Amino acid sequence: MSKGEYGDGNVDHKTLAIDILQSLNRASGRIEAIQQILRHLKRHLKVSATAIRLKEGPDYPYFVFDGFSDVHIEMENSLCGKDRDGNILVDESGVPVLDCICGRVIRGNTVPAEPFFTEYGSFWSNNTDNLLSDTDPDELGETRDVCNGQGYLSVALIPLIDKTGTIGLLQINDKEPGRFNEELIWFLEGLGESIGIALAHQEEENRTKEVEAERRNLLYQYRLRISQLDTLYRISKIHENKDISLDETLNMITNLIPGALQHPDIAVAQITVEDKKYSTDRKGEPEYRYSAIIQSYGVVLGTLAVGYTEPAPEEYKGPFLEEEIKLVNLIAETVSRVVEQAKGGDWNRSIDQYALVMDKDEISHIIKLVAEDTAISEMDREEFDINDLPTDTSQTMDSYLQLTHSLEVNRALIQKLRNLVSGE
Repeated sequence: MSKGEYGDGNVDHKTLAIDILQSLNRASGRIEAIQQILRHLKRHLKVSATAIRLKEGPDYPYFVFDGFSDVHIEMENSLCGKDRDGNILVDESGVPVLDCICGRVIRGNTVPAEPFFTEYGSFWSNNTDNLLSDTDPDELGETRDVCNGQGYLSVALIPLIDKTGTIGLLQINDKEPGRFNEELIWFLEGLGESIGIALAHQEEENRTKEVEAERRNLLYQYRLRISQLDTLYRISKIHENKDISLDETLNMITNLIPGALQHPDIAVAQITVEDKKYSTDRKGEPEYRYSAIIQSYGVVLGTLAVGYTEPAPEEYKGPFLEEEIKLVNLIAETVSRVVEQAKGGDWNRSIDQYALVMDKDEISHIIKLVAEDTAISEMDREEFDINDLPTDTSQTMDSYLQLTHSLEVNRALIQKLRNLVSGE
């Protein structure tokens, strides 16, 4: 037979094998490795198109391809047989049925006695026109005829095998007839086995890296959470200390906040209450700022702002995690209570001044609203047994103290408003 009928005898198998194996060793991931493999095959074999299918769920879609048209990929991407309703067909064992000759090669349903199959389980043809016209359909099996319809006369399908079995398929197509011979197919089968083992090993390494990355992330999150809880504990101790002034309290709380954030070395915080500002020792204009309101009974007293002086990765809100946003809001609530307690006298006087412009009906309405809020809080406290909680749960303790404080303030407000109504 002629050289064209048996393929190009000038293929340098050794150089091709070295190029592919080096690509497998050097590539950073499966996609990059497969892209380089297909480029090497296309360049060395001088063929029209190359592709690799890999298992994905029940199917074996094209993972990477080079030279095939979008129309071809759209028609041939899925191998799963489907019924009229679009449901995947399965065999007696419940295994999805794979269509066409690609499916036969992947499932190992080949017959070595047929000239177009090999002992290894590969398929190859140097002229698909002749194959379809001269072969008994029962021997060839049901085909979609897409490769032939797209003008590919030379087609080779090589199973990719690792220790677990067939993981995919190497496909090589050309529009010229006679591009393959037995020696080349034998070489590609050995290469396919090496590719299958290397890809499986690379996938295992990737999974190991993902598990390790997840472990590191969990450890990081654990340490961050410990830091946040420690900050809340320190703030609660400052709050409990009645021997320090409001200025000292707010300064100390401000300087504790950066240590609870992801990037404490570049974090800054500032508490603003009325006309006073309390800032961290570290100076610098933050690249991104998040602010929480400090308020007392609907009256805005100031803000608590945090930020980073250098760019940081994007997270839930700017560079801040969702947990950090919740933490800042919780600290702002704590600061609100600190300011409330420190400015109790001023607050009571503001109630007196405000009451001068309200009539008795308005004051009675406010009493009703505050009383309802107090009653709801009382019911919450009945279900809240502090003795059932661990002694080191500072955040829960802080919530309990907040509830107790709110009840006391509400009761005092109700009595004060009642006195105003009665004229006392």
